[in-house]
Amino acid sequence: MPKKTQQFCFKFRNANGIRYEVRFRKPNTAHFGKADGYCDDPEESNPRIYINPHLTPKSELNTIVHELAHAFFWDKPEKEIYKYANTVAAFLYRQGWRKNTELTNNEPPPPRKRPKKKSKKSSKRK
Repeated sequence: MPKKTQQFCFKFRNANGIRYEVRFRKPNTAHFGKADGYCDDPEESNPRIYINPHLTPKSELNTIVHELAHAFFWDKPEKEIYKYANTVAAFLYRQGWRKNTELTNNEPPPPRKRPKKKSKKSSKRK
């Protein structure tokens, strides 16, 4: 049986510099019940956020905001994260923010090229 692929979506660093990866895959029901999203503890070696790919656009927006909030505010109680995510998602949705299905981010971006540093010798004029 072929292994299910996880859709790559996004990589970011939280305020503490912890690198997270977001993937669209339903969290494991055995561990997380009926959760539509899950954010790994920032102390884990490769923390990830999982988002159920089968949500309505409004629920997906709310779940994304909720799980990103966990990544940035890990120590906050669930009640505060819940209220924050509901508020932000409702505001954005009322302002007309919608998912553009033509713009998908299923592959990691290419590595960024770092600009070459100019040497001190070449920058001085005689």
